[in-house]
Amino acid sequence: MTSFEGRVEELRNVSIDCFENSNIYSTTFFLTHCHTDHMKGLRSYIFLKRLADETNVHLYCSEITAHILATENTFAEVVHKIRVLPVGVSTIVNIPSHTGPAEDITVTLIPTGHCPGAVMFLFEGEMGRILYSGDFRLCEGDVSRLRQLHYLDGTVKAIDKLYLDTTFLSRQYLQFPSRHSSISILCSHISSWLQEEPDNAIYIEMPANYGSEAVFIEVAKCLGMKVHVKDRAYNIYKNIAEIREAVTDDPCCTRIHACLPCGHKFLTGDKTTMLPCQGKLMKLRIIRLCAMSFTSKVYDGSLESAVLQSACKELFRICYSSHCSYRELEHFVQYLKPRQIEACVIPRNMEVADILQLLREISRGGNGYIDLPVLTVSSRKVTRNGVSTDVKTFFSSRHTEQQNTITSHNETNMKEASQCNMQNEEGYVDSEICRLIAEDLKPKIGDHDVDVRHRISQAFLETAAALNKPAVRKNC
Repeated sequence: MTSFEGRVEELRNVSIDCFENSNIYSTTFFLTHCHTDHMKGLRSYIFLKRLADETNVHLYCSEITAHILATENTFAEVVHKIRVLPVGVSTIVNIPSHTGPAEDITVTLIPTGHCPGAVMFLFEGEMGRILYSGDFRLCEGDVSRLRQLHYLDGTVKAIDKLYLDTTFLSRQYLQFPSRHSSISILCSHISSWLQEEPDNAIYIEMPANYGSEAVFIEVAKCLGMKVHVKDRAYNIYKNIAEIREAVTDDPCCTRIHACLPCGHKFLTGDKTTMLPCQGKLMKLRIIRLCAMSFTSKVYDGSLESAVLQSACKELFRICYSSHCSYRELEHFVQYLKPRQIEACVIPRNMEVADILQLLREISRGGNGYIDLPVLTVSSRKVTRNGVSTDVKTFFSSRHTEQQNTITSHNETNMKEASQCNMQNEEGYVDSEICRLIAEDLKPKIGDHDVDVRHRISQAFLETAAALNKPAVRKNC
């Protein structure tokens, strides 16, 4: 899970993959992909209002990411402020400033192999050349084929700063099978189980709402059978040519399913399992695609070690990673040789000092990369009260979660969201926080950003007033 706070220090008016706290001051926003840890604050009332009200404020992303957002009613009133950038093509983007002239920078989207629509952002301009990786999975050697990172003569472009996905920057995860190998193992297991008996079925358990679409495509191609997915996912996939032929919303036309929320608890009988879309107990084999279970002690590079059978006989884990392994990160860094690196993820059970040491190790390598880059680690700061220690905090974490739930689950638009009663157990804390923040953000003598401070302060006052109103809840 990313710990990146959103602000790119080289681009003072730009925020990426975080849309809360001081990021609200940014004039230009970028989203790498639609996973929740990269969408903090994206559905909040205050961000949506800023996006809707400010003429020159836009959100930039890939076409598939924009399509996924457009399927949510939450974004209905701001869909015209979402700007699609082409993948692989350099585009000049104008970055407005609160205090001076706007700045033009060149932005190039590079596919990351993480999930549909996921991209890296390569920023080029007077500030130098900045690469924000987002979440990515590139096997060793893949980076040499990314023409966007090379000049026409094949020379590698100098990267001044690399914001790096370090999810598996750990010697516990030295290597993973390629996704092609993982999918081959998966297809073999599915085929074997389905051939045993005509009533056998498969459930593919996904690690996230999006990100395993390549699995669906290859499974359908290999086995000639579509994958049943939940309705909300199907409504997105049916408009994406690469995916729609691999999935179905009809549970009766296939024996392969991936149609339940993450973490669903199955009801089991004697050698049978309840699959809700079938409404009956059946012989179901559950296959969980994951990477965390496959440490270097478990996965040794052989195909056999990429599969784990649970004590529950019909649950199998197959090693499948959409993030780089330690060695893949090492290859990526040594190939690009950036002048600075900022780690954007702190892996579980690791401290900042551990990350810095590992960054030093993968930067040295054996390819003559002698001059170590400047190394830093991103970290989100939260106080014991649940309020970010960032000086320009906007919401308590509880308030944000409540508002996100209402806007996404009930598909209200942002105006309706602001009118819902968002009281917590104490009945007043959230609105009081909004009021205090509004007071803190009021323009002061000498401020250069008077207009934006006034608008944001006013928005918080309106939110506080809405939270204090007796609620007439319409399906909220």
